[in-house]
Amino acid sequence: MIVVQVISREMTGVLYVKMGFVYPLIVTLTLLYTGLQASEAYDWGYWGRNGPENWPGICKTGKRQSPINIVTEDAIRRDLGALKFNRYDFAFPATLFNNGHSVEVRLDGVPLHLSGGSLSSVYVLEQMHFHWDAEHTVDGLRDPLELHLVHYNKKYLNLEAAMKFEDGIAVVAVLFKLSAEDNQDLSPIVETTKIAWHKIGHMTHIRHKQIPLKFLPKDHTTYYHYEGSLTTPTCNESVLWFVMTEKLKVSEAQMNVFRQVESINGTLKCNNRPTQNLGNRKVYHRLDGYFDDSSSIKPNACAVLIVSTLLANLLRGNL
Repeated sequence: MIVVQVISREMTGVLYVKMGFVYPLIVTLTLLYTGLQASEAYDWGYWGRNGPENWPGICKTGKRQSPINIVTEDAIRRDLGALKFNRYDFAFPATLFNNGHSVEVRLDGVPLHLSGGSLSSVYVLEQMHFHWDAEHTVDGLRDPLELHLVHYNKKYLNLEAAMKFEDGIAVVAVLFKLSAEDNQDLSPIVETTKIAWHKIGHMTHIRHKQIPLKFLPKDHTTYYHYEGSLTTPTCNESVLWFVMTEKLKVSEAQMNVFRQVESINGTLKCNNRPTQNLGNRKVYHRLDGYFDDSSSIKPNACAVLIVSTLLANLLRGNL
């Protein structure tokens, strides 16, 4: 069963009034916050004059931008270690938010942690959101849906602070392929999205079991990894990307729900940034127990010296 409650920022202001706070101050703060959100939404979008080709700053000039096209033959096969999803098997209540650019989901309760792989620290889950069509492509093929699980490095205060550092953010990307049947694990999000279609800036509370784990593939062992950026402005180049190899399923009917989400600039038929130039970056494909040539065992210098000495003595007839 899904329990849904819709809360708007305007309603929050009214509740504060009933609690005895100063009305003019609350109304001013509420309008200011809402206005800032609306202004930010107008600053960028996915088409027209606000589209990706006109995103400013590092979005245009950066050298490690995301998303990318992953070429499987070029990916360096290496065992970087398995990703560890701590508390991802817990059940939490969640809040769904139409932020005008995507459907964003935040979990309430004990923080979920990501570690392992090539990560040198523990990362805390901040939120997860969806892109349709997918942003990352594999061998030039684009899937209909992509989920981003956004984490920030625990050694920094929060996501905003972490965005300033190259190791600040870790995003796990999950791709979805089309299926003839609905993905039942995705249904709570889809059904709540229908309520939030036209409610830009509103929060919708979801209470449903097993929200997190069901959005991860069963196979956590294989993934693509590279260094990149946020895929939305301000495009900070502070993201360690982990694109899961195994894909989940989504039906066309479920996709049509996402495609009807409203933004300030119109219906979000799509919200994916075009793929960016890989440049000199490397893409790794994590496989169990796999070592490429660059990581293979090199000959021991002492052993080489001993063998060389023995050969020299043999040639001289000393042995």
